[in-house]
Amino acid sequence: MTGQLTLVDLLKSDLECYFHYHGAPGRTVRKRDLWRNFLIPRCAPVGLYRLAHAAHRGGWNRTSKLLVWLNFYLYSVEFSSRCVIGPWFFMPHAAGSVIGAASIGHHAVIYHQVTIGAKFIDIDHVARPRIGNHAFIASGAKIIGDIDLGDHCTVGANAVVTKSAGSNLTLVGIPAIAQPSEGRAATD
Repeated sequence: MTGQLTLVDLLKSDLECYFHYHGAPGRTVRKRDLWRNFLIPRCAPVGLYRLAHAAHRGGWNRTSKLLVWLNFYLYSVEFSSRCVIGPWFFMPHAAGSVIGAASIGHHAVIYHQVTIGAKFIDIDHVARPRIGNHAFIASGAKIIGDIDLGDHCTVGANAVVTKSAGSNLTLVGIPAIAQPSEGRAATD
């Protein structure tokens, strides 16, 4: 999902997304801006995840675990270092979230107190949700189990999603019911 992008490319894409949502769309990220990933509370959890994932992929499992725990203790966010998240990832408010998906596509926005993970204890990390591109996941949403969500899905606040859903849908309620999305552009 991250293709040929380097760690620096991913960190820069995340900052571009941050700038976009904070009134500076199109601002070019320079390498010297990368320190922002670790000083801005809205960027630091994502930056630490990126480092943990890179360490995991490089076989540095102790370093990866240390970064995961650091993220948990500093920001109350638990990322699985095995989760593959595409570029342009943004968490406006990350506190209290558990991100244990198998994969999340590019241009994802995930709010606070979101849980994405296995339905049962899954040590092998195989029965996890796979979320498409341009996902928007609102506060308190739960996405649980070995399911797929298509591109341009919106998961409403406090929705509980336990079944796969296609693209261009809004999922709301407990259990979540899929409705066609309104006003969402289907571009990549």
